Amino acid sequence: MKGQITISCKNAVSGICMAQDLMLQGKKLMNLGEYDKAKEVFLALISREPNNAEAYNKLGVINVRLGDFSEAKSMFLKALEIKPDYSPAVSNLGNVFFEAGDMDKAEEYYKKAAAMDPDNPVPYNNLAVIYKKKKKIDKYVAYYKKSISLENRRQREYYDDAGMADAKWQRYGKYWWVMSIIIGAAVYFLMSGR
Repeated sequence: MKGQITISCKNAVSGICMAQDLMLQGKKLMNLGEYDKAKEVFLALISREPNNAEAYNKLGVINVRLGDFSEAKSMFLKALEIKPDYSPAVSNLGNVFFEAGDMDKAEEYYKKAAAMDPDNPVPYNNLAVIYKKKKKIDKYVAYYKKSISLENRRQREYYDDAGMADAKWQRYGKYWWVMSIIIGAAVYFLMSGR
């Protein structure tokens, strides 16, 4: 078949890839920048699991990277039709509006995403970018600090779960918050003209 790709499956049952293998393979291809192949994998996954919100979200991300914002938006909306509380799709819709220059609509979606998943640093970082563009420096600094704080917690949990807490986090991680405050203050003073 034209365009058929080979998918490696660790958990194949009777030669059929499991959904988790397809998701991992699709993510790997996305990270390698092989968007057309990744798209095929996610479409194969959706053919097996038509209600897989994450697969639709990944197709939306691929479409954004390929510059097809209209198709991306429809994929994110499909993901939300399946799973209305799926924060990554809401945040990604914000990205579509951001790219279109509609900062108010982007802000609205980023706030929704943050409310849905308050421990996710991404929407807070996106809101910081919005506020920086709008020259609302106090809000920019607050949201940037929040995103850094959440990312630090995420990193700490990652190293704790991996049994590496003493390795990297203990040496470097505890100082990240200091650097974020310094950077935030520097940006504030540069943009405020003080």
